Amino acid sequence: MIQGRLCRQAGGGFTLMEVMIALAILSLVAVAFLRAQAGSVRLVDESNQISMATLLAKEKMAELESAGFPELGKYAGSEEKVFPKFRWEQIVSSTEILGIRKAIVRVLWMEGTQERSLELTVYFARR
Repeated sequence: MIQGRLCRQAGGGFTLMEVMIALAILSLVAVAFLRAQAGSVRLVDESNQISMATLLAKEKMAELESAGFPELGKYAGSEEKVFPKFRWEQIVSSTEILGIRKAIVRVLWMEGTQERSLELTVYFARR
């Protein structure tokens, strides 16, 4: 009878060591999950910035295309109302072929301490 009582008491719950090991495993899993979540948020933000830069570059390229045969030169600016974090540059240069001009639209923005950029290039022919 005494042996039976001791066995029931020993098997009745978790020891402190088992609880500590379970908590350690749970905390490792939680840290890994939170790190993955933070990385996911960062990637979504980066994707959003690239999408906005692409929209601005396409808008500036469309302005050049609507002008027909663009003038040579370098132009720069920013669209503070719609694209507050971005600035743009348009560079129109001549090529080795007469009647063909090369236009580059570059959009720049700061991501943390690093400057990022996106560039579109198109060639225009005199009509």
